Amino acid sequence: MPINNVLVSPNMSLLSTMREQLEDMQRQLGTGQKAATYGTLGAGRTQSITFRSKISEINGYLQNTDVLNMRISLLDKSMSRLEDIPSEASAAIDPNTYNIDSTGTTTGQKGAKIALNEVIGLLNSEADGRYLMSGKTTDTKPVVNMNEMLYGTGSKYGLQKVVAERYTADLGTGKLGRLELDNPVATPDTVTITRQGTPPSAEFGYKIASASASTTDTSHISVTPTTGLDSAGNTVNTAYGVQFGANLQAGDSVSLELENPDGTKSTVKLTATLTSPPGEGQFTIAQDTSTTPPTVDTAATAANFMDRLDNSLKIETETTFQAASMMRASETFFDTAGGGKPQRVDVADPTDNSQLATATGLRDGTDTDTVEWYVGYNATIDPSDSATSPRNDVIARVDSNIDVGYGVRANESAYADMVRSLAVMTIAEFDPKAGTLGDPNATTDAERQQNLKVEKARYSALASRVDGVLAFADGSQKPTDIHTEVAVSGNVAKSAAERQINSKTTLQVMLDGVEGINKEELTAQILTLQTRMEASYTTSMLLNNLSLLNYMK
Repeated sequence: MPINNVLVSPNMSLLSTMREQLEDMQRQLGTGQKAATYGTLGAGRTQSITFRSKISEINGYLQNTDVLNMRISLLDKSMSRLEDIPSEASAAIDPNTYNIDSTGTTTGQKGAKIALNEVIGLLNSEADGRYLMSGKTTDTKPVVNMNEMLYGTGSKYGLQKVVAERYTADLGTGKLGRLELDNPVATPDTVTITRQGTPPSAEFGYKIASASASTTDTSHISVTPTTGLDSAGNTVNTAYGVQFGANLQAGDSVSLELENPDGTKSTVKLTATLTSPPGEGQFTIAQDTSTTPPTVDTAATAANFMDRLDNSLKIETETTFQAASMMRASETFFDTAGGGKPQRVDVADPTDNSQLATATGLRDGTDTDTVEWYVGYNATIDPSDSATSPRNDVIARVDSNIDVGYGVRANESAYADMVRSLAVMTIAEFDPKAGTLGDPNATTDAERQQNLKVEKARYSALASRVDGVLAFADGSQKPTDIHTEVAVSGNVAKSAAERQINSKTTLQVMLDGVEGINKEELTAQILTLQTRMEASYTTSMLLNNLSLLNYMK
């Protein structure tokens, strides 16, 4: 065997090994990684897999948080505006300012319509193709358009028709709020005020809260209640008898406290006077002039009282009572949270006024006869079960054990109250000819002024109720309540993200310690290896030229 073969082969094997080491070091320097595969990472492979898994998990949480923050940011803008609209609309709907144009639209109604349209747009806010206030059904536009909501579509009743049928039901057959007045022949000195129906409806018309006289002397006036059960089985005042005595005097009065359909109270008070005709809020004491001195004609006085009470109730039913009926109708139409349906008067034929006037209750509207203003996710809400909260309709996991709920439903009570108050103000009807020479319902100036007074009173009654709802002063849910809950969710997610970023930074440092390299140290190792390789190449070259003859020399 040649001498050079014996000496060169081991050296070439060493050079091959060093070349492989150099290539691996150059790869490490280029990639920043110690090993190209987990198999070549050695004992650190388990730590590497663990650290990478945790970092991947954190990246998933951070991605969820980024999406959540974007959606909450858009919700924040919409909710902030929804918090401002009620006060702005309320300022425009001034109960003390009645300005009406030739179309019958008041200034307050114009403001309400503009605000309603904006509210609907905000409740239909979307982000990246997802509706933000539709609960779980993020692909469904939650609120129908304003025209459909107010005026219906096809055979479906909108708010306007629902309000109208409700008012007919509340008026009853005599159009006095389901009250009947009578001056019985058997007791001509007595006027009876009776609730219609046997039993009277617990839902429609006036409820008689109380009746009283200004004096306890029964020789002047005697007021006697009759109680019974209403259609819901409640014990209520079903009638009152007002009896006039021979000692009735001017200044004596009768007060009737009535509960309106929306739960508010109205008082009708009539005061006895000797003047004929009587003034507003008065009734005339009839006198029997055949005696000396004249005595009270109790039968004629009772007739005078009934006539004036009838007139007062008619005015009430056209003003405060009608406003209350509209508010109650809007409440039952829009209160659909937790799976509810818009409600209507329960009759076989809603176009038959005689059926409406004697109806006793409400029914759920159907998909074919009543517009549902909110069509988003609407599952039952149980106050004792947080899992049923609208906030949990949409959930994002922002940490291994933290889920953040930021769902919103457009029909939550705060938003439903806002929509219903603006909607009912928008659809109200007022007569622009009242008080003018063109008033077809009046022939004298006094009648024209009375008609204008009624229109103003109805507007004021409705506007004050709308403003009351927009004030959210009754302890009900406010727009700020929803906004706060969503904001808290955002803050929880933000705090979780900060923790995740810190954890990710720490894990990345630990991962780099397992997989990464020290560039300065590796560069030095490469230079050392290159020096060794150069020396080995030189030695190999010398050995390659070596022969026995040269060696013996």
